[in-house]
Amino acid sequence: MIDLAKKFSHANIYFELYHHRAIYTNEDALVVKKEQGFTGTETKSLFLKDKKDNNYVYLTFTTKQTDFKALGKIIGKRLSIVSSEHMEEQTGQKQGAVSPFGYEEQIPIIIDEELLSKEKLVFAPGRPDQTMAIKTIDLNKIIQLLKIPMFLMPANENNNHQTK
Repeated sequence: MIDLAKKFSHANIYFELYHHRAIYTNEDALVVKKEQGFTGTETKSLFLKDKKDNNYVYLTFTTKQTDFKALGKIIGKRLSIVSSEHMEEQTGQKQGAVSPFGYEEQIPIIIDEELLSKEKLVFAPGRPDQTMAIKTIDLNKIIQLLKIPMFLMPANENNNHQTK
């Protein structure tokens, strides 16, 4: 994993980094968020693959169900979630602490378009004991900085968002 804090600092990209006990579930994340006092929209990153084992990351709301058919339409390939073992072997990350970006190889990211209307996004930067928050307006800067191929999941393609 690339040290995102270091990379963002050098590029003058605003971020907040929080250190806390390990988080692996959305329920734990909500408790830690309250304890730490950080703000922003909680996200989840799903580590996906196609039939040829090409990897992708899907960044969406923690409470949103994933429409794999819609994702497949965007990429032009059928996608599925990789096994925990495969993901750990390939990225060193545990399920529940997957980063949306910062990998040594350029893994394409699919971003839920609805996230773009939020002020700040909160995610695990590849470690279960850290949380990072970024300004959503900096997302394109980050994608360009890391040279990641990006796809957008149109809001009308995935309308299963439940707010909590």
